[in-house]
Amino acid sequence: MFYKSSKMKWKKKLKQCAPKMGITKQYLRYIPSGTCNIIGSTNGAVAAINDVVCAVSACESVNFYNVRTCEKTIELSESEKSVTALKFSSNRRFLAVGYADGVVRLYDRKSEGGEAYVTFAGHKTGVNCLAFSPDGLILASGGKVIRQRQPDQLTTHLPNDKDASKVYTFALVKGDRLLLLGTAEIEIRVIELTWLGTEQADEAESNTEDLKRVKKENQDDVAAVDDQANKVVRCKKRGQLLRQSKGRALQMAVSSDERIVACVGASDLVDIYRIYSDDESLKRISKKLRKAKKKAAASGDAESPVCEAEIAKDVTILISRIGDYRSDVKVKWVDFSPFVRRTVEQRNEYRIFVLQTNNTVHCITTAVDFKSNEVECTTLATLDQLGHRTDVRSLAMAESDFGFVSGSAEAAIVWNRYSLKVANVLEDEKMKDVTAVLFVTGDKHVLTATKGGNVFLFELSTNESLEMKKGHEAAIWRLVSTPDKKGFISCGADKKIIYWTYELVSEFDRKRLSIRERRVLELPDEALCVAASPDSRFVGAGLLDNTARLHFVDTFKLKRLSIRERRVLELPDEALCVAASPDSRFVGAGLLDNTARLHFVDTFKLFVTLYGHSLPVTCIDMSHDSKIVVTGSADKSVKIWGLDFGDCHKSLHAHDDIVTCVQFVPKEHMFWSAGKDGLLKQWDGDKFERIQVLGLHSAEIRAIAQTSSGNFIVSASHDKSIRLWELTEEIIVLQEEEEMEREKEYEKRLADFEDVVPGEEKDAEVELAPRKSIMSIKSAEQIIEAVEIVRSETVARIEDPKHSPHPLVTALQSASLDHFILDVIQRVPSSHLEKSLLMVPFSFVPDILRALGECASRHYKAELSCRVLLFLVKIHHNHIINSEDMVQVIDGLRQSVPRGIIELRDICGFNMAALRLFQKEIEERNQVKMFADVSEVEQKAKKKIRKAVLKTFT
Repeated sequence: MFYKSSKMKWKKKLKQCAPKMGITKQYLRYIPSGTCNIIGSTNGAVAAINDVVCAVSACESVNFYNVRTCEKTIELSESEKSVTALKFSSNRRFLAVGYADGVVRLYDRKSEGGEAYVTFAGHKTGVNCLAFSPDGLILASGGKVIRQRQPDQLTTHLPNDKDASKVYTFALVKGDRLLLLGTAEIEIRVIELTWLGTEQADEAESNTEDLKRVKKENQDDVAAVDDQANKVVRCKKRGQLLRQSKGRALQMAVSSDERIVACVGASDLVDIYRIYSDDESLKRISKKLRKAKKKAAASGDAESPVCEAEIAKDVTILISRIGDYRSDVKVKWVDFSPFVRRTVEQRNEYRIFVLQTNNTVHCITTAVDFKSNEVECTTLATLDQLGHRTDVRSLAMAESDFGFVSGSAEAAIVWNRYSLKVANVLEDEKMKDVTAVLFVTGDKHVLTATKGGNVFLFELSTNESLEMKKGHEAAIWRLVSTPDKKGFISCGADKKIIYWTYELVSEFDRKRLSIRERRVLELPDEALCVAASPDSRFVGAGLLDNTARLHFVDTFKLKRLSIRERRVLELPDEALCVAASPDSRFVGAGLLDNTARLHFVDTFKLFVTLYGHSLPVTCIDMSHDSKIVVTGSADKSVKIWGLDFGDCHKSLHAHDDIVTCVQFVPKEHMFWSAGKDGLLKQWDGDKFERIQVLGLHSAEIRAIAQTSSGNFIVSASHDKSIRLWELTEEIIVLQEEEEMEREKEYEKRLADFEDVVPGEEKDAEVELAPRKSIMSIKSAEQIIEAVEIVRSETVARIEDPKHSPHPLVTALQSASLDHFILDVIQRVPSSHLEKSLLMVPFSFVPDILRALGECASRHYKAELSCRVLLFLVKIHHNHIINSEDMVQVIDGLRQSVPRGIIELRDICGFNMAALRLFQKEIEERNQVKMFADVSEVEQKAKKKIRKAVLKTFT
């Protein structure tokens, strides 16, 4: 009895201690809502479409700009990765875009949707370069392939070239007969190419074999000869051309007529070279020969005759430097417009688009006089009014949420949140290196702080600086508004926190021109004219009612907004950030000594010092109820503190680099954190869980700001982009988010695993174009599933002759189970077929081979059957030759497949012969030609039209 009673007591206690189920908190997802400020990426490219429109890579998008109107017309964005390369076809219709994840997307400018219609996933790393064939049917791409050698760099291999260096760019000119190589040296190497035909290739091969034999007899290294053996082209070094630009050669651009080449280096100068035609080269040889003979005759040196062959070796008879284009900042990329104009002065005018590293694109005209080799460059248009020239370091949102302000080294810009366009540009000669910005209460004025310690007050109605105050002796890092909205707080590197207050002062000391509405005089009728007396006593007006009226003029004083320093808090070390509690009790600052300090606002006495960070505290914020403090540090962590006792609730490893910003969501304990890893993360300050990650930025995030409602958040990054994120009604389930992240990591590891074919050595230069992806993995699973279905269907039909076929067999309308396997294989994209077959286990291969052999013998998709069959035999060759069970399968294929192919070939030949016979009979019967060359038809039609016109006029 005692045992039962004690057991009941323990059950009651356990029920009382058991946690109660509360209401599950729902988190909502933020999605990208727009991007502004960025014109062109720092490591981007520009491509000219015509004389007015150009395409520029901007982070993950490709923007089309009209330089005449300075507006963005089209934006192509289908990826979350940055654009690394772009190239137009020769007719400017197709655009190939390469991304940082190795994907290449092909766009058609004539399509209405603006979506990519072809996607190639072949590179494992970023795409560096793209090129179309002249007819636009073949696309070649180059990427960063990391080997045991140096990544992303080629090396020149030329005969007797002792100074071989890495090649960063090249260009083919003069019908692919001249190769220009840009290296790390301050020179361009010129190589003459001779393309070999079939007979020349056989002769070169025999000469190489003889040279190998001689080398082997002399016990020399044969590898050097192997490097020189080439059956396609012969290379001959012609010389070097000096460059004026510093650093390595980054890019070469060739004009549409292949007469001008522009070379971009790692500086603000673009070298311009002229390519001479064959006739011009002969004239230059003759001219140089005459000069050399005249010089030899003048010097009396008759013993050394001037040889024309020696002069012909000079590289300047083929190409020479004729000028340059100098910019204010570094140039990243250039591209020629496809059109060339001939001016009145008999000069060729080229239109060049120049992408600079300061987030702008210039459109210049280059006038070249080929008689005197003079180059004149003129800037026609500049896309510099769409954003900042330097990095955005600060953001602030307006109280009315109509827009936000961003500050950079040269200016502050107010953006409209709805259109993401520039509303105001705030500039001043004395304002340099803006580090903090803030909207004044009422959103009619903006405050900016600089590295020099100055605070500027701007009026948005006039974009004019009202006043400048010297607040700090060193850089000001942060501006925040006081909770009562009557002033603001600033912190700086001079170890001070200053409280400022707003006030109205008289405007008599202002010296500027402006207009304003001062007084309004109501009249009884419409005023047709007005006049003022010279002594300012009267104003007269002529009215529509046939009268004139005189009125007295009065004056009044005008007030304007000003700022005044109110209180100063001295700190033991440099303050990097500051925050005020909404209840106006505390002010907090993050210091350079790895601590954060909380002071009482009324007395400035120290409340508590927050220890725990191992590196300086870079950002701080307080919750709306003044109960939680969040600090971010350079040690990559975010710490959550309680304001009651200053205790650390939780330390989170938030980012992989320095934490730059933290900010609470309005009226919530959720907060945002941003870091130099380019990620923007949202956290729950109560449950200490990560809610979501926004990761479209490709570089470090410098500043964030959000609206008063929390529905929008703005982030600015080192990649020159300012992004707007919008709150949606989509609910986030944390467990699902974690599971999706694990799946992405697994897929990434699975895709990185390379398939090795037994018995074959991996080629370091050539491999299958597509990379392993989720698509190829799913395709392999579909092939395996098809084989398993065939096996189960075979057994089921034996047991039950009236068995109904599998739904997939019925859906594909396959005539037999063998046809079903081939139908499933046909559904695999052609670019992923080899990778998918590599992942099919050998236990399924015999069934696939039998089915393919049966399909080939029945002439069902014979081409695809043979392709898959040969590839499977190749990759599983070792298993096949060592398996007794495969002897019968291979023997059956040896007999059935060639017989089926021969029969199919005979059928095609018979049909072709019959069609030719029918064509001949129709042509003889009707005295017409069924098929003719289109060019001949067009030429004949044009001739007939011309004759008719001549007859009409005569």
